[in-house]
Amino acid sequence: MPCTAPTRIVASLFARSLRLEPKIVAGLLLIALGGLLVGCGSSKSSSGTMPPPNIAGSWEFLATSSSGAITGIEVQLTEGQQLVNGVEVPSGQISADSAQMNFVTLTTKANQTTNISGFGGSCGAIPTTSNSLSGTVSVVGGPINFTFTANGNVFNVTANLSDAKTVLNGTYTPQAGNTCTDPGGTITGLAISVQTGQYLGKMCSPSETSCSSTDDNVTATVTSKSGQITLALALTGTDNTTFNLAGPLIGNSVTVQGTFQGQSVTYYGYFEVVYSGGANVAAIYLVNAADPCFANPGTTCSTAAILQIP
Repeated sequence: MPCTAPTRIVASLFARSLRLEPKIVAGLLLIALGGLLVGCGSSKSSSGTMPPPNIAGSWEFLATSSSGAITGIEVQLTEGQQLVNGVEVPSGQISADSAQMNFVTLTTKANQTTNISGFGGSCGAIPTTSNSLSGTVSVVGGPINFTFTANGNVFNVTANLSDAKTVLNGTYTPQAGNTCTDPGGTITGLAISVQTGQYLGKMCSPSETSCSSTDDNVTATVTSKSGQITLALALTGTDNTTFNLAGPLIGNSVTVQGTFQGQSVTYYGYFEVVYSGGANVAAIYLVNAADPCFANPGTTCSTAAILQIP
């Protein structure tokens, strides 16, 4: 019923049931009308739209091309802010630059785990350049649209924000002029929180640039704080020592650095889930960044370490 309709009802009641002076009736009508107007006004002001959700943080988008290849788009998303009634709330404008993005090549195993098979994704081996992401998100249950650039190749994404931590029903399409052969396909996304704690496994000596044998047993204590990951490594076997690797956590991927026997070392890493001993187990995959495989596209990199939660 429109806000003006009740005034007619009030007037009718006064006219039919009260025997008052016209001035008194007019005054009472003004009071009633004022209350109704206040009610209508407050109803309108309380129906403002909800601001976009805050989805800033660590994400992994799985882009599955129509050819079957899977690329993990590892992103540290940022989201702009806007003032609403004097309070800062998310603006729905999302973005990431090259320092906030990594790409990995993934393989789906028979047990439904998705494991890494290489760094760089479908549009070039690591280190990739000219990476970026920008777009918009509206409300939970609404669309999320963005463009991402992988090694200079641009793709458009249209998807649905299922909740503040899940993107579903997405597609990605290449823009004209891409040199990358990725034909586009489907895409999903998930906010990432890696499992910290103690990991065990074997590791090639950090003094080897190309891994020939995993001679060291290693215990890695993994901690995470403010977007940074630290691996405190204790090696026994060929090397009997301890050292730390640290660096930014972007999605499930890391680029960690440290000093081993006076020499600077860098590892590319990926947090994954592997099927081991009849169960899915959290694991860390590491490759020495000095491995010659990265200078020779198409060459398979030898694994420096696969560490698992015991």
